[in-house]
Amino acid sequence: MPWNVDLLIRYSENLNRVNNLVRVYESHPDSKGKGRKDVQMTDVLRASVVLLHSTFEDMCRTIERELLPFASEEALNEIPLLGISKHGRPEKFLLGKLVSHRGKTVDEVIARSVGAHLDFVSYNSVDDFCAFLTRVGFCKGPFEPFLPQLASLMKRRHHIVHQADRSEKRGPGHQQAKSLSRDAVRGWVSCVHKVHGELNQQYCSKRRGAVDKPP
Repeated sequence: MPWNVDLLIRYSENLNRVNNLVRVYESHPDSKGKGRKDVQMTDVLRASVVLLHSTFEDMCRTIERELLPFASEEALNEIPLLGISKHGRPEKFLLGKLVSHRGKTVDEVIARSVGAHLDFVSYNSVDDFCAFLTRVGFCKGPFEPFLPQLASLMKRRHHIVHQADRSEKRGPGHQQAKSLSRDAVRGWVSCVHKVHGELNQQYCSKRRGAVDKPP
C-alpha cells in the first residue's frame, strides 16, 4: 500500500520551498567564490534551515496523526482527552466530561484527542524524534546513521530561532552572526530526505500489516 498521496504532496511542497530558498541564495552573484559571505545574504540560508526543520516536524506530526489513534492503550494513556486538560497532560476525568462528545464514536474521540494534542508537540531533539518512533511503533535502527546530522540541524535551528544566530565572537574580522554555508544546508536537506524515505518505508510496511492482518 503506497503512502497516502496527500502526505507525499505535503512533504514535497514543503521541501520545494526549502530548496527554492537555497536557489535564491545561489542565484546571488556574491554567493559565488570562496570566503565568508555577508550576513544579510546568508539570512536566506537561515530561513531555509528554519523551514527545513518545520518540514521535518510536519512530516513527523502528520505520521502521528495517521497512526497514533490506532496505538496501544499504553501509548494513548499519555494523551489527554480532548477538552479536559489545560496543560497538555493526561488527567483523570468523571463520566460527565464525555457529554460534549455525545454522538461521536470512540474512534472519533480518540482521533480528535490525538490531533489536538499533536498541535502542541515539537520534535526539537534527537530524543524527541526517537520518542516519536517509539510511539508509532517504528524501528529505530535504520535511523541511527542520520541522528548526528539531525542533531546538528536541530541545534542550529534552535540557535537561529532563539538567539538570532548571533556569534559569540566579537571584535575586528568577526560578523554579528555565525557563518553558514550552502553545503551545510544542502547536507541537512539530504539528511531529512533520507529520513523521509525510511519513514515512508516503515509507514507502508505498517499499513500493509494492518490490512493483511486477519479480522
